[in-house]
Amino acid sequence: MNTQVKLISVVIAMILQPTTVFAAQDDKIDKDIEVITVIGRHAHYKNDEAHAAMRSNVSLLNTPQSVTVIPAAVIDDQLVVTLGEALRNDASVSVGRATTDRERFSLRGFTIEESTNLLKDGHQHFSKYRLPIALIDNVEVLKGPSSLLYGQSTPGGLINLVTKKPTFDSFAELSVKGDENGSLRLGLDLGGSFNEEKTIRYRAILEKEDNKNWRKYQDGSAQESDFIVGSLLTDIDVSDDLTLSLHFDSSDEVAGQDSGALVDDNGKVIGGDALIWDMPWTKVDAQSQNYGADINYQISDNWQFDAGYNNQHNERERWESKPQTQDDFDTVSGLYENKPYDKLEDWQQDAFYFDFVGSADFAGMSHDILIGGNYLKHEYSSLKVKGDTLIGNLNIGTIIPRQALDYADAKAESESYKYYGVFAQDLITLNEQWQVLLGFRFDKQEKADADNDSVLPKFGVIYHPNENASIYANYSESFEPQGNITDDEDANFGLELDPVKGIMYEIGAKWELFSGKLRLNAAAFDIKRENIVLEVNLENNPDFEMITTQEGIQRHKGIELGAIGEINENLSLITSAMYLNAKYDAHNEYQGNRPEDVPQLTASAWLKYSISENTAVNLGAFYESERFADAKNSLEKSGYTRFDAGISYALPLAGNDLLMRLNVENLFDKHYLAGGENGEINVGKPRTVKFGLSYKF
Repeated sequence: MNTQVKLISVVIAMILQPTTVFAAQDDKIDKDIEVITVIGRHAHYKNDEAHAAMRSNVSLLNTPQSVTVIPAAVIDDQLVVTLGEALRNDASVSVGRATTDRERFSLRGFTIEESTNLLKDGHQHFSKYRLPIALIDNVEVLKGPSSLLYGQSTPGGLINLVTKKPTFDSFAELSVKGDENGSLRLGLDLGGSFNEEKTIRYRAILEKEDNKNWRKYQDGSAQESDFIVGSLLTDIDVSDDLTLSLHFDSSDEVAGQDSGALVDDNGKVIGGDALIWDMPWTKVDAQSQNYGADINYQISDNWQFDAGYNNQHNERERWESKPQTQDDFDTVSGLYENKPYDKLEDWQQDAFYFDFVGSADFAGMSHDILIGGNYLKHEYSSLKVKGDTLIGNLNIGTIIPRQALDYADAKAESESYKYYGVFAQDLITLNEQWQVLLGFRFDKQEKADADNDSVLPKFGVIYHPNENASIYANYSESFEPQGNITDDEDANFGLELDPVKGIMYEIGAKWELFSGKLRLNAAAFDIKRENIVLEVNLENNPDFEMITTQEGIQRHKGIELGAIGEINENLSLITSAMYLNAKYDAHNEYQGNRPEDVPQLTASAWLKYSISENTAVNLGAFYESERFADAKNSLEKSGYTRFDAGISYALPLAGNDLLMRLNVENLFDKHYLAGGENGEINVGKPRTVKFGLSYKF
């Protein structure tokens, strides 16, 4: 941590120095002059709040935690179509293996679990499906353990998707996106009020996507997918103090499978970058529905009550050829095994939350208080039927016919659990310079052979050297419930495992420049994940085959730097970098190893320059250093830097603007290996031209 502390100290020292240049500029402003805000065609990038970080409208300068907000303007400028494309703007996030129907991520080197570490509008959301970016306004990245407010999760942090909301004023927006591979996405976004009083407002979104991949099956056909999503949201002002919000969204996707590429011991892609090993008949057919209601009641000037309910239903059927390429591929003959199967899955989840949010003054101090709780019921069932193992041949492009499999012969599995938690948090303002955050949570899970409960503390302190800066430190924890050991061949059979625990210490600084238009961030952190479950083989034990213990420890230390906002009226940017020292401190197999697909150094930068009122250009760069393709650290993927570029032009048309965008992803056609898992790796997309048209009226 010595290097990290030195770098953080430099940033803190800069903040503590008198900002004479900017103060001198501010002194020239007459405070009595009326300020008129002019909204132009080019939106800028800085947001001042991330609601999910504190579950209330607290500014980021008053938040003792590292948080990044990826705003709608960046998502639009980059023609983002997947969540992974948005998250590349934060260097602390790495995109792991991406398959047809979903993406995997890690944050500060720890896996983002699909069932616990992703939020939607600040509340837990199950994410084993392709999350529709058409519904998303911005993305909040909350770094470090956040179990105090959200319950069980891994210690890297949380990702919160903030959806588009109903509007007071009426509008309609038509959009078209596409790329040179033949993908086409048609969108319609409507908003406004149903009545003259504007007490009933709505937002309706519909997008139809026909996607074509640049990678191809062995018969020469491209992997394709059809995706449609629609949503309807309404806000109803029942009274001056009470608002009822209703939401519904539904998506349907049918897509061919692409499990990723196989690389040899030298990191070379076998069969070429564009080859898909799966059979062309593989497919995923997935549907998702969400519906629910939220209320906001203003109890008094200082207190409000929020509560909400959401029901989520996901169904997915998979027809897999499942090429077994990791261990048994014969590089000379081209032969490899396929173990096909059909699988039908169903997830249902009910979630409820409540929050009391308010402020009060007592004992000579100001208190921003949050008291709340949440409940979740999760159910899963599946049917899986396996086919006969068949042999493919890469050298001649053998196409194995699909087998007729019957679910009457399937193996059934199911899982269900409930968990709930209550918490309290107090942000205490001692004076103009000092704030203290105190919080605790009680959490309990009810699951067969896995009942766990936890009590979690959180502590933070913030120092404001001036009104434009803050320096903070925090301590926080996370937990991941485990279960009992159910294998009677295990020497610890019947033992109830403790939750896997994450502990983090973090110090950081935030500094706003240019009258608050640009924010600089720096953070150093030390996260220890302990009680990791280990299975150790007992070779010479006549009674047991293995013993399960919780002696594993994973330690991640790092430093993050970032900047977001406006340099001047023409230049905006979002940029970040992270250095991460990650390894297994204690492990029976991976002692001293670096976790799978975790780079030591990552960086990203995206700049937007407005040439004129109508025209802007963009330039982006994304860097990842070397990473290991497996936890054994047997294969290293080379580092790479990828450049993107784009241009946008607003054409006046019938009293409004037709906004045209043209982007080039991977401008210099850099070959690189992206995320992956279990020996299967995603190949970076080659140079690709993307376009977008939108007209709002």
